[in-house]
Amino acid sequence: MKKRYGLTAAAATLLLLSACSNPGSGAGRGPSGLVIGAGQEPPNISDPWLTNNLSISAEINALTTASLTIRDNDGNQQPDIATEVPTEANGRYTLNRDASGQVVSNSLTYTIRPEAKWSDGTAITPADFQFWLNVYQDERVPVPDRFPYSNATITVSESDPATFTLTYEPPYLFAQTAGQPGLAPAHVMRAGWEAFDQATKGQEPGEALQAEWTKFISGYTTSSTPPKVVSGAFVPETWTAGSMLSLKRNANYWREPEGGADKYLQTVTYRFIPNTNTLKLNLLSGELGALSATGVTFDQALDLQQRQGEKFTTYFVPGAVWEHIDINTRGERSQKLGLNDARVRQALLYGIDRSAMTQALFQGKEPVSNTFVNPLAGVYAEDVPTYEYNPERAKELLAQAGWTPGGDGILQKNGQKLALTFSTTAGNAVRERVQQILQAQWKKIGVQVNVQNYPASVFFGPDMLSKGEEGKWDLAMYAWVSDPTLEDGSLFKASGIPTAANGYSGQNNSGWNNARYNELQKAAETNFDEESRKAQFAEMQKIWAEEVPALPLYFRSNPYAQQKDLVNYDFSAITQYPTWDAFRLGWGESGAVSAHTQQ
Repeated sequence: MKKRYGLTAAAATLLLLSACSNPGSGAGRGPSGLVIGAGQEPPNISDPWLTNNLSISAEINALTTASLTIRDNDGNQQPDIATEVPTEANGRYTLNRDASGQVVSNSLTYTIRPEAKWSDGTAITPADFQFWLNVYQDERVPVPDRFPYSNATITVSESDPATFTLTYEPPYLFAQTAGQPGLAPAHVMRAGWEAFDQATKGQEPGEALQAEWTKFISGYTTSSTPPKVVSGAFVPETWTAGSMLSLKRNANYWREPEGGADKYLQTVTYRFIPNTNTLKLNLLSGELGALSATGVTFDQALDLQQRQGEKFTTYFVPGAVWEHIDINTRGERSQKLGLNDARVRQALLYGIDRSAMTQALFQGKEPVSNTFVNPLAGVYAEDVPTYEYNPERAKELLAQAGWTPGGDGILQKNGQKLALTFSTTAGNAVRERVQQILQAQWKKIGVQVNVQNYPASVFFGPDMLSKGEEGKWDLAMYAWVSDPTLEDGSLFKASGIPTAANGYSGQNNSGWNNARYNELQKAAETNFDEESRKAQFAEMQKIWAEEVPALPLYFRSNPYAQQKDLVNYDFSAITQYPTWDAFRLGWGESGAVSAHTQQ
């Protein structure tokens, strides 16, 4: 999230020079150090339950958090904390069927490798996974979605205390691919959790409960006191809010890269620079060794690519980054504006020329989206309703919904102007340009749009998107990042609507609720038949495209850049962030060996 604003390029450069992670060098790299520039700053890192689900948090968490197994850029699993990956062949993955052959549960068995430790030297045990699961399942905890762990169980082997079995009942379709529990340092966090438990017994979701949760999680991780006990390859060391976060290599991390850890990065420093133009300038000047995946915008990356020379390389990674505009269908204001009427939502989509916009902004390299499902996903449906630019059709739909032109050309109904508040993250040059384009196009169909942008810390904060019923926003532009191989349709299920009852923890910010969609989505979650599941998703996407709870804009290629000698800093739509293989990050000239390269 962004904490500082209004920095000039010169001021930001001075800030970087004054606090560089390589003392005396003033550069984005050193023999064993790397400085990464990021456009956002998280509110915390290493939150085991991901109650803060920002992309920048996930990227940094990849440095600090280990997992039982990891997936590489091709989707192949490798053991990390576990001694081996569960498969049917080795007997560690099982499907349990009833008499009719229906899968009723599935399970994964893991053995923790003996050298796996927390960064303070304490052994990682099944108790750390059990603790994580117990907290995750607690209704008082504001996790984005309790599925698929709602009824999951962990059973520790009686013969081997390092071995445990995770069972999903009902079964989890992606258990073998991604169905592993998280972990939390029980020896550090249990006392705080017990205090939370005592303080909130019988409490209903609300501000008081949220305050207690914040108190609990802040006892472990905040931007002023980052966690000192983590499981990943790097340990947070110093965090200056609004400026930088430094991390050092975890001496107790168990996997060693080829040639020895001393040949690889010993420190990683994040510089948080909200202004993306300033980010670009600092990369060009050598103050940064790499950019975060949450760094510069697409057009800035194109410019970087033209100017990169021999020093660094810019990449455009196809991925499941879906840029869209949520339409707020909740609350009294939404009803007055007609946003809960599908005809109005359709009109808004007919009223914008997405193809021309992507051609102008991205040279046609960002494909226009028609649904929330990425074309890389196996359940993507091509034959869904599409909305080519058609302002006349938009006007017809608005007229059908009862909106008539006022004296100033802006539509009105019952004394209410069709004037919408359009918000996004301040400082993002591309999004702000998109706003200008859409604002002008919507005006042509009689819709007034007022731009009101916020720092990311506010826009993604607890009092904005999730509380749509309060009417603080009508249209909200941002991106969802997801692995296309794990598409489950959960973004728009009704149970994911953030409410006081669920602690405002859902992700369906638009508040859209369609009974048939919910029925299909629930059935698809446990459907192990590929063809019938595709049919379910085809109908789901048709319903979604007809109802338009969000305006689909385009699927982004994620741009980032790095100095050319940096190895193993790459990613795909599956791994999502260039920090996924953190223990192998390093400089070639220091002896780091390349294990994979950007495709």
